[in-house]
Amino acid sequence: MAGAVDGGSGAETETAASAGSTTVTVERDGDRLRYELSVTPAPEVERLWVVVGGASVVASSGFEVTGDEGRTRLRWTGAETGTVELVAGGDRESAAAGDGGGQESVVRDEWAFTEVPFVEVQRDSGGSVERSWPLAERTRTESGVYGARYALTGTTESVARSASGRRVEVVAPATEGPRVGSDAAAESIVDAGWRLDVGDGGDDVLAFAVPGVRPGGESVPVHDEFWVNADSRLDSPENVWLHEYVHTRQSFTLTDEMRWFREASAEYYAARLSYEQGRIDRRTMERHLDGSPSEATLTDPSAWRDRTVPRDKGARLLAVLDRKIRAETHGYNSLQDVFWRLNRHDGPVTYEAFARAVSDVAGEPMGEWLDTHVAGDTPVADQYPGTAPFIGAGLPSAENRPVGVTFVVVSFALSLVASPPLYGVLRRLQRRGRPATP
Repeated sequence: MAGAVDGGSGAETETAASAGSTTVTVERDGDRLRYELSVTPAPEVERLWVVVGGASVVASSGFEVTGDEGRTRLRWTGAETGTVELVAGGDRESAAAGDGGGQESVVRDEWAFTEVPFVEVQRDSGGSVERSWPLAERTRTESGVYGARYALTGTTESVARSASGRRVEVVAPATEGPRVGSDAAAESIVDAGWRLDVGDGGDDVLAFAVPGVRPGGESVPVHDEFWVNADSRLDSPENVWLHEYVHTRQSFTLTDEMRWFREASAEYYAARLSYEQGRIDRRTMERHLDGSPSEATLTDPSAWRDRTVPRDKGARLLAVLDRKIRAETHGYNSLQDVFWRLNRHDGPVTYEAFARAVSDVAGEPMGEWLDTHVAGDTPVADQYPGTAPFIGAGLPSAENRPVGVTFVVVSFALSLVASPPLYGVLRRLQRRGRPATP
C-alpha cells in the first residue's frame, strides 16, 4: 500500500492535450516514488503510445508493452481510459566518471530527492502525431515540489526572488536548509542574472538545495533547473550555486569541437560573478583561474587527459579572452557579448562560428590567437594574470610628476574603473531596444 508523504494523498496533476488528457498521481512508496498515469484519448485518436524512461513499469491496464530497449514503450489497446504505474527513485550513486562519486538521489524518513522519470505520450490522429510530456510541468503540492527533471517530496521550504522579469526559487527540505541560507542563495542567483546579460531571458529558475548528495551539483539547461549540495558555499571561487546557474543561461547547442565551452564558461563566470558580488577578492579569483600550463587542445576532446580540461585550461582561456576583448573595445564589449551571440546562433555552434563571433565582438581579427590557444596546444597560463603594465607606467614617479600629470593619470584610472559598468548599462538598454535616459 503506497503511503503519501505527510499523510496526504500525494500529488495529482492533469495535462490536457487537443487529442485527450492525462492525469498523474504521485505517492511516496517506501524509498521510492510511485507514479500513476491515467490516459484518456480523444475520440479521433487512432493510435497511442506511452514511452517511459528512468523508471520501472510495474503495472498497466489498457496498454501492452511493445519494446524495452533503454526506454519502455507501451501501446494503447483501445480502452476508454488506460493506466500505467511506474516506480522511480531510491538512493542512487552517481554514474558519471570524474565527479568524485556519491549520491545523486537521496531518501530520508522526512523527505526524498529524486529525478523525475521521462514520460512521453504520443497520439496519432489521421497520421498526425501529437506529443505531450505530462511529468514535465512544475507542480507544488502538500506532498512536495515537482520540477520537470527533479522532485523533492516531503515538507519543504522555499524562497523566491525576482529581477528583470525572471524568477528564481530555491527549494530545500524544511528540516535541513542550505548552509548559506535560502535567502542568500536566491539573492545571489538573482544578482548574477542581472549581471550576466547573455540574451537568454528563459524561464523561471528552480534550484534544489539537497543534503547528502555528492559534492557539486547538476543542471538541466533545457528545463532551467539545477541542484547543489546543501553545504555548498557562496564565498568561494568554485561557487557551485552560480556555476550551475550559468548552465541554465546556456541555450546554445555545441558541436563536439566546442564542447569545452559549456563547462569553461560556467567555471569562469562562477568565479567572476563571485568576485563582482564581493564574495571573494580579486587575488582569490585569479589564483583559482591561474594554474600550471596546459597543452590540451580544447577543440579535440579525444586528446584530453581527463574531464577537468574545460574547467582548467578552458576557464583560464576565457578569462584571458575576456580581458583581451575588454581591452580592444575600451570596456564596451566583453565575453558576455560572445556568449550572447552563441545563444542567438542558428544551429549547433561550431568552432568557426565561435571564432567569428569573437572577432566581431572584439572588432579585431582574433582567429590566429584562437587557433593557437583553442584549436592548438599552446598554453595560456603565461598570459594570466595579465602582464600589461600598470596605468601610468613610463610616466615620471609621483614625487617628480607635475600636479597636472598626476591629475590626468588618476582621472584616466578612474575612467577605466567607471566605464565598464556604464557601458554595461548602455549595452543592456541597446539590446532591449530601450532609449538611454540621462
